[in-house]
Amino acid sequence: MRYMILYLFAVLLLLAACAGFSKEEKPTPVSVIPQSETPQTQETFRLKRKIAVGRFSNETRLANSFLSEGSNTSARMSRQATDILSAKLAITNRFILIERQDTLAISNERRISNIGNLRIPADYFIIGAITDYGRSVTGNVGMVDRTKKQTAYAKVNLRIVDTRTGVVIYGEEGTGEAYSETGTILGMGSQAGFDGTLTDKAIEAAINSVINNLINRLSNEPWRSYVLNVEEGFAFISGGALQGIKIGDVFTVYRRGKLVDNPQTGIPIELPATQISKIKVQKILPGTELTELSLCEIISGDLSGDIKQMFVGEK
Repeated sequence: MRYMILYLFAVLLLLAACAGFSKEEKPTPVSVIPQSETPQTQETFRLKRKIAVGRFSNETRLANSFLSEGSNTSARMSRQATDILSAKLAITNRFILIERQDTLAISNERRISNIGNLRIPADYFIIGAITDYGRSVTGNVGMVDRTKKQTAYAKVNLRIVDTRTGVVIYGEEGTGEAYSETGTILGMGSQAGFDGTLTDKAIEAAINSVINNLINRLSNEPWRSYVLNVEEGFAFISGGALQGIKIGDVFTVYRRGKLVDNPQTGIPIELPATQISKIKVQKILPGTELTELSLCEIISGDLSGDIKQMFVGEK
């Protein structure tokens, strides 16, 4: 009888060990919008767009709960989301990022209507929000084993705003989750308390689910520079080597179209621009991403008139 009991105990122990426990896995992103846009060639991204990333707002229940008053949880989540997005844009080497997050933490009311008055030194402005966040803990208690699974879920909303017009030109929403799991058999195994890293991993997974479409859309938007001064057949334009401009490049100068109001929506619309000149880069004057210049020869057309109404586009 004694051997039978030991035998049954050994069988149960073997079955429990065979069941095993899954280890912590990398966050699996889930996108609510298919990534239908195809990657572009490296040549398409030669001229870098200037991008500014604003501080993420936190619209979750956690951020607005009275239980969070006095804590920095909401601000930390916002900073982490902003840092993750900025890092993923920077690693592509396709954009010039304007790091002015503190000054770009603007209110909801001013995000769109007055964005043109903020003088953001970039072509496009990315607005982000954490719109949903939650955590759950589940587990199972067996005869000889116990499991505990912690899961974090996040949803983010990203919008691209044209800083010249203040109009949202693109928006996307993505979700992601991350989890960790521990288990014990007869009291032996791994145990874990509250896993705070899951919050960051869930936010990163949500951003990962939309980052490819966001990068492709930004890269497909028109590259622009501006005429700063004209004298004796030459023109100084903003931008240089940091934006991918090279000596010998030929660009087209346009005069902006008239700004009219759409009576149906009340939104101002800029009429199509007019091509007025072609210029060729002769010299690049080094500087920062905000101060570098290029000296260009005017090879055709005329740059007389108000240079504030002119902009430089790709050939």
